[in-house]
Amino acid sequence: MIDNRKVRVWSLAALAGAAIACGGNNPPPNAASAGTATAGMGQPPPPGYAGAPPPGYPGAPPPGYPGAAPAPAPAQPPTYATAYPAPAPPGAYATAYPPPAQPAPGGAAPAPSQPAPPPLAPTDPNSLQAILQGIQNAFPGAVAPGGAAAGDLTDAGLKLLAARAAPGMQPEGDQLKQSLTEGQHAVMMVTLQAGKCYAIVGFSAPGAVKDLDLNLLAPPLYMTLAGQDLTHNNTPSIGGSPSPMCPVIAFPLQYKLDVFAKSGSGQVAVQLYSKSK
Repeated sequence: MIDNRKVRVWSLAALAGAAIACGGNNPPPNAASAGTATAGMGQPPPPGYAGAPPPGYPGAPPPGYPGAAPAPAPAQPPTYATAYPAPAPPGAYATAYPPPAQPAPGGAAPAPSQPAPPPLAPTDPNSLQAILQGIQNAFPGAVAPGGAAAGDLTDAGLKLLAARAAPGMQPEGDQLKQSLTEGQHAVMMVTLQAGKCYAIVGFSAPGAVKDLDLNLLAPPLYMTLAGQDLTHNNTPSIGGSPSPMCPVIAFPLQYKLDVFAKSGSGQVAVQLYSKSK
């Protein structure tokens, strides 16, 4: 009886030893699964591995650590397509406008140039140089109130001519009344303004000045023709019907009228006529 128990105990011990001899190098299943779950504790899974935390997530390795995702490149500042021009150097003008006029010696600023007003009647530009040379020796014409004494053939002829060349107009200002010799010039000033239309009429009796010319020079320098008589007779006019002179500049302007006896000699009469528009 006692021997049978010893045999059983011995058999159980032998079986246990055999089991240890066969599986001693392998951990128990529970230990193996636990080791798999906890293996590499503190080591994050490689990038791209399911369940890997994103960069910056708590527990993620710092940049540069083996297995960590590369750090994103720093954002670049935005660039703008429009570039501002560099500032102009001192003394240079950044715009295309010309620099202001410098004062003349002595401190006085130069007067701004005033353009000549537009022509008021037809002209012959080719005759301008001869006119400018001629009026250098011109003398101021003798003027008299409009409407001369009765019985004067020159005045009578001027009135008849004005009725045809300046219909509906009235005399304005003084009348030039002068005796001219051939090739002689006389000048007078006439004022024209907007809101009116004008005609300048001249006359010389038959047998006196055969070719009487009228030339109207524009301010400010009186070196530009504003109107001219283009006929070659003793009855000239500027702005005669049906094309009177009607200025458009708002303020009054003084023009210079040149009266020229191109052919013949004798008494002449010239008058400015006007009417409201």
